Amino acid sequence: MTFFSVIIPLYNKVNFIKDCLESVLNQSYQNFEVIVVNDGSTDGSEQIIENIKDSRLRLIHQNNKGASAARNLGVEKAQYEWIALLDADDYWYPDHLEELNNTILKFPEANVICNNYEVLLNNTHLKQPSYSLNEPFKAQYIQDYFEASQIDALGWTSALGFTKKIFNDVGGFDEQIKSGQDTDLMIRLGLSSIIAFNPEVTARYITQSENNLAKSKSISDRIKIFKKYIREEKEISSLKTFLDSNRFALTILYKMNRIPEWKSIRKDIDLKNLNSKQRFLLKLPGTMLRILKSVQTFLIKQDIYQSAHR
Repeated sequence: MTFFSVIIPLYNKVNFIKDCLESVLNQSYQNFEVIVVNDGSTDGSEQIIENIKDSRLRLIHQNNKGASAARNLGVEKAQYEWIALLDADDYWYPDHLEELNNTILKFPEANVICNNYEVLLNNTHLKQPSYSLNEPFKAQYIQDYFEASQIDALGWTSALGFTKKIFNDVGGFDEQIKSGQDTDLMIRLGLSSIIAFNPEVTARYITQSENNLAKSKSISDRIKIFKKYIREEKEISSLKTFLDSNRFALTILYKMNRIPEWKSIRKDIDLKNLNSKQRFLLKLPGTMLRILKSVQTFLIKQDIYQSAHR
């Protein structure tokens, strides 16, 4: 029987943490503990945890060191071998842990399990990720994580399960990376682990929340990721394509935010790894990209989603 240690890093998510935690406690599969690592919250988020009485719930405090350090500490303190991560502003559907367990039983060699997920882009529009799989609605072992993640990432932190051993073997989260640390971990897991995919949607990623690292000044940290895998991407073509897709996204983000380092990222992209839409966008100035971003935001409000990745 599988037992899970659920790790939740918490930093100033007072408007989200109650719903997040309730989504864990209300799971149909009840064999778990919950470790919330309070990363120096200043908005009273930790008081919500303290008011919840459940013997499976532990609250650990640390000075503000970032989500990577909080997750690493949570995994270190975990008493069970299987780890399930959840960010404090996301939540699980009631069958999340049950589906993780089902996949563990169905694919016993796997040490990483990726449940499917959905993305809430605003208050009303849900995006369904697209994967580069021949049979995207079939539970399966993943032969090449990077090939499968050419459009959207197959592995997302709050829909992920893994063994404590493989996490420690790949070195855990890189605490020097404040934004993009999830991608960095998945690259190392993609290089070293046995991954199984479950197509059942069991988790929701909420993009509009307080203190979202994807929108913070820490975006400049993401350039560190590319420097870590220079040797590996020369040897693995699917990793090179995966990283070039991420370089494209970061180049566009840097251009829109007037960060001059976009030029150094752009020069490392092999244009053959991008589609025609992406190659066109790379040529546009930051002003035009900001206008197009505003158009995309407007279309999302009309329940229309357009992406450069497909």
